Amino acid sequence: MFRRIALITFGMLMLAGRVAAQDQWGVSFAMTPEWQTGPGINRLFAADRVDMHGSEVRWGFVRGVDLEGDWGLSFVKTTIASNSSLDKDVSSCERGNCGTFFRTQEGTRMTGFEFHKFEPFKTWRDRVQVGMLGAVGLARMQGQIYKRTTTDNGDVESFDTNAGELFPPSTSVVPLLRMELAAAVIVVPGLKVRASGGFAMPGYHTFGFSFLYLIPSR
Repeated sequence: MFRRIALITFGMLMLAGRVAAQDQWGVSFAMTPEWQTGPGINRLFAADRVDMHGSEVRWGFVRGVDLEGDWGLSFVKTTIASNSSLDKDVSSCERGNCGTFFRTQEGTRMTGFEFHKFEPFKTWRDRVQVGMLGAVGLARMQGQIYKRTTTDNGDVESFDTNAGELFPPSTSVVPLLRMELAAAVIVVPGLKVRASGGFAMPGYHTFGFSFLYLIPSR
């Protein structure tokens, strides 16, 4: 999986490298007030049940044109709310449900870098855009979580398990993926506000917004 993500990222960077002379460099800041897991996430985490939610912020640099698309690289900090849960290897047993049960604690988060590209489908009156936003990246799972393993013989509990156990394919590194529908408004030349929503590993962004400022070329 990670090799595929790395190849996709490299391909997008090569494509983005072919920039036009009129493209401008700029900065960006984005926030997702709330995200939550949904259908299909269980398989990615190799779990029987996943119920997580949290928030996310991103900031970095961009390159693009007001009336066209843009691409950029951002630092990402994804917070996973306390008491988010993940259950795996769950089965019926004499004690009820046996398996391994995880609960997040305060400070559980993912930090990493993400490459994004916004491609508008339509622009109205040189002011409003609708398009697709895609992104790939990698992040590191950080923090401590509560882990309880229940068997017919009893319970084994730990309050200081590394949060990397939430994502068993790597135990620490998590892929970042986003595919969202987006609408943007060009407030003034160089300043763009964008709202978007859709799928984003590890959950679904119900609503997020970003601010982009393109520095005028001299």
